[in-house]
Amino acid sequence: MLISRRAEGTYWDFKRQHHNSNADLIHDVLCLANAKHTGDRFLVFGVDDKDFSLYPIDKDDGRRTQADLADLFHSNAIKFFQSRFPEFYLKEVTIDGKLLDVLVIEDAPHKPYYLVERYEKIDAHHIYTRVCDTNTPVNDAAQPHEIERMWRERFGLDLPPLERAKRYLSEPDAWSPLVESDGSNANFYYRTFPEFTLRVASADDCMARHEEWTRGEIRSDNNHAGYYELYFHQTRLARIRYVSFDDHKKSMVAPDWEARGAGRFYYYEGDSINYAVHKFYSTVFRRDDSLTLSIRGQGEATDEARLRWGYLVKIPVLRPGELEGFLGCSQEREIVEPSRDEAEPYQLFLRNQLDFEKWRNRSADTKTQ
Repeated sequence: MLISRRAEGTYWDFKRQHHNSNADLIHDVLCLANAKHTGDRFLVFGVDDKDFSLYPIDKDDGRRTQADLADLFHSNAIKFFQSRFPEFYLKEVTIDGKLLDVLVIEDAPHKPYYLVERYEKIDAHHIYTRVCDTNTPVNDAAQPHEIERMWRERFGLDLPPLERAKRYLSEPDAWSPLVESDGSNANFYYRTFPEFTLRVASADDCMARHEEWTRGEIRSDNNHAGYYELYFHQTRLARIRYVSFDDHKKSMVAPDWEARGAGRFYYYEGDSINYAVHKFYSTVFRRDDSLTLSIRGQGEATDEARLRWGYLVKIPVLRPGELEGFLGCSQEREIVEPSRDEAEPYQLFLRNQLDFEKWRNRSADTKTQ
């Protein structure tokens, strides 16, 4: 589709062959990565940028591999601001029987990407971008309003507060504990924008804390439930239930669930604020076990789960579309009376988690084929 336009654009650039110069390659990648566009960017090798005819890239003596490109950027990572450079991968594409290489540069909110140490002809602290089909010249810099746009994206200043908070929670090292009179060490604020705070709140004794997903962790009746509350200034953005086990030695954000058969399927949505908070606390307190649950008891599903996973089950993190793919559309799901047997819900929980993993593996195999 891009080739048929017979033009270059903001997020795609054509090259007849791979770069002879590392500096030219880095410059092109920086320009595309910093461009104003939502989505991936493409550096296409094997297309002439004047008449847009195809030149098979397998005949290019200077052709680079994914490993070559990765080595170039990784070996020079210290020269980039915060040692962060654009994420990318190399993909082969065949068009009209001719092999092309496409360097896919992934969109990420870490702009601006730039060097803090000179590399060949690329000066330090020069921020480049791409406007329409034109790169910022290597001896020049992007316009001030373009640079401002990149920094605003980096800090999420144009996003709603909840989306900003999700981004900030992905940087646990950028948060500091709030000094509380009760000595609590579980409340935090984001240092760059301290109006964002995360606090622990107690809950009443009636809150559910013995659901089937928790039962492998119960040593005695000492589960505790509470809330993680996310604030922007004085506005509460989210209230997220968690359950702690074994006198607070381990805590997990309560996963979402959907009915499946007579039981429940438990999961986290990968792009949800609940999962962002779950990952935050797991990282801050360096509790790797906060991502898994012990498998206990007896039963057919328990035996199969132990055979597959050992003694730990991990609540799956779902990508967009996976819930509907596994369970089907909500309107089409069969309604079944929930099990009332005291022991059966745990077996149904394990069965559903096992079935989901099998479904995901089959889906992955189908995509590979």
